[in-house]
Amino acid sequence: MDKIEELRYLIKAADREGEDIYRKMLASLQITPSQNEVLKILSFKDGLSISEIGELLICGSDSPSRIVQRLIDKEYVIKKVNPKDIRKSAIYLTNSGADILKAATKIEEQFNNRIQTLLADQIDIDLLINVLTKQIEGTKTEQQIIQRKKF
Repeated sequence: MDKIEELRYLIKAADREGEDIYRKMLASLQITPSQNEVLKILSFKDGLSISEIGELLICGSDSPSRIVQRLIDKEYVIKKVNPKDIRKSAIYLTNSGADILKAATKIEEQFNNRIQTLLADQIDIDLLINVLTKQIEGTKTEQQIIQRKKF
């Protein structure tokens, strides 16, 4: 295995293992990382359509409509007719969704602190961000991250 192949596998494994740890941390709230991401998006920009949510989702491998439906079932979001276009629906965060998001945000902070602690003595985080950004330059994912950073 050459160094680039090893790097690719390590990046993929770090993402997979990190996602697994994060999923386990959120399990007490009975939400997934993807569901948390949708709640977070709506907390910044409420009343989006499912396709607009999908355009902003970075981490979700599941379809946005399935994620949103699960959140509707849990009463964390509601779907209403879009007042600007009655042919479309808009998704809104409920009070219970905002409450679960507050708890999830605390867990996310713990998860992020764990990553920061692991990396602190190893590499400058800004340098790592620049290196990884170069890898996704010109992609849809880069555009999603740029949009999300505006929140």
